[in-house]
Amino acid sequence: MTELRKQWVESDGLRLAAYVQGRADGPTVVLAHGYPDNHTVWDGVAELLGERFRVVRYDVRGHGESAAPRGRAGYRMNHLVDDLAAVVRAVSPDQPVHLVGHDWGSIQAWAAVRDPAYWGLFASYTTMSGPDLAHISAWVRSSRRPGHLRRVLWQGLHSWYIGAFQTPVLPELVWRIRPLRARFGATYRDARNGVQLYRANMLAPQPTPERTPVPVQQLALTRDRFVTTALVTAAEPWVERLWRRDLALRHWAPRTHPALIARMVGEFVDHVDGAPAPRTLARARVGSGEPPMTGQLTLVTGAGSGIGRATALAFGEQGADVLCVDIDLAAAESTAKELGERGHAYRLDVADGTAADALAARVLDEHGVPDVVMANAGVAVHGGFLETSVEDWRRLLDVNLWGVIHTLRAFLPPLVDRGEGGQVVVTASAAGYLVDPSLPAYSTSKAGVLMLAQCLAGELAHTGIGVHAICPGLVHTNITNTMRVAGVDAEEERVRQARTTELYRRRGFGPEKVAAAVVAAIHDGRLVVPVTPEAKLGLVATRFAPGATRALGRWMDAQASKRT
Repeated sequence: MTELRKQWVESDGLRLAAYVQGRADGPTVVLAHGYPDNHTVWDGVAELLGERFRVVRYDVRGHGESAAPRGRAGYRMNHLVDDLAAVVRAVSPDQPVHLVGHDWGSIQAWAAVRDPAYWGLFASYTTMSGPDLAHISAWVRSSRRPGHLRRVLWQGLHSWYIGAFQTPVLPELVWRIRPLRARFGATYRDARNGVQLYRANMLAPQPTPERTPVPVQQLALTRDRFVTTALVTAAEPWVERLWRRDLALRHWAPRTHPALIARMVGEFVDHVDGAPAPRTLARARVGSGEPPMTGQLTLVTGAGSGIGRATALAFGEQGADVLCVDIDLAAAESTAKELGERGHAYRLDVADGTAADALAARVLDEHGVPDVVMANAGVAVHGGFLETSVEDWRRLLDVNLWGVIHTLRAFLPPLVDRGEGGQVVVTASAAGYLVDPSLPAYSTSKAGVLMLAQCLAGELAHTGIGVHAICPGLVHTNITNTMRVAGVDAEEERVRQARTTELYRRRGFGPEKVAAAVVAAIHDGRLVVPVTPEAKLGLVATRFAPGATRALGRWMDAQASKRT
């Protein structure tokens, strides 16, 4: 643990307690706490940042060991900003500091960062769970359209406690409940005095904001019950250089996930001080004008042909770097070559779990954690259950189902551990929910993939990782040329492959349309994504008329048998 030294700072006739730790020769990072906290909410973050930076925390007036003003007026924003400036000038008189704020610490930090009188004090600003009150005021007044009014009302519901804190005496009485204070890790003094922050500032008129030149990083906590997305985006018109990183965390992220917060603060500080931005930070730049997936790393199995190849190229067009993975390395290299510098080729037999783990280790070492993992590789077996051999079943399930499992088991844990969200895409099929008596093995594998995706969506909901099951219908790809036809000799198999391929060709639905659906699903957050008209109609039919759908499947299979 780095040594913690207390330093007293005078401001507006009050004595504020500041705490300094870390490397004396490192850039100075100042951490401002919220309500009902004191400087200890930053303990874990400060300890980790102290390994590389000089870290300063202080107790806001009326909190921790800092003195309290006599009345409510002493908690007005101008005094809070003066306190922050006094601390910065005392601990770093010659160099601007990197400021980090959470909750009310963020609110008062915003007021300082947008004020031209204080711009010279700050090299950068990282904000969490605390919007600028002037930005909010401007946002509320920005439109009278019904959609905007609904967002304002929705935020009002999330901010119910602000009105409750305006009532006299009652909040102070409620905070005397010890279990309640324990839940928030608060002392009675901090909880009682901090109520004045709301009473002194929330109903006060706000100035028109200045557009700040200070680089700002927003850590948007998507599971924060108190701050909606609208309040986060309200800052955009008022910041010249803005980065936003979504984290699927709750309000007290500095306490619950200190390592993640410390890493993101450190990356931003390093970048502002001249280091190249890591990929996850570079893609977070707001208003860069780049394609929507710029800076993202995507991985696609089965990228050598068909849907995998088309999706890899679509990701590249969206600005992503693409890891093209296929059992046929030459085919993967061909796709990667079309992507230019954005493409990288790797060989993998997805049926081999050990090989998948080895590839994941290599990818993590060479590129880092993929932001999008698409488990797409697949094969087909045509033929009834009594005609399909154990070997055919094993091969198909090894690729179509176990291949998805191996891919996700290899790449999903680091994506979850990174804590910055991401996307998982699996290629299922309309055959996963539509009955076709001639496809029992294929349909079983795709039904398993579809169910796996839906289970994963529930399991990963709290991580910010989206899950998407793509369910194509009849799509013209190379899979029909390589499908196994059970129960027939080699010559008959070739005849049926050619006949099926011609049928799909005449259907005229190419893999590039599926790729477009994949990109749309990622942007829209859809879980089950039927592609092609028959897949969409079939999904509805299986829900509302399952018996009729099964009967139709049997009839269509019988007609196909007559033709063969």
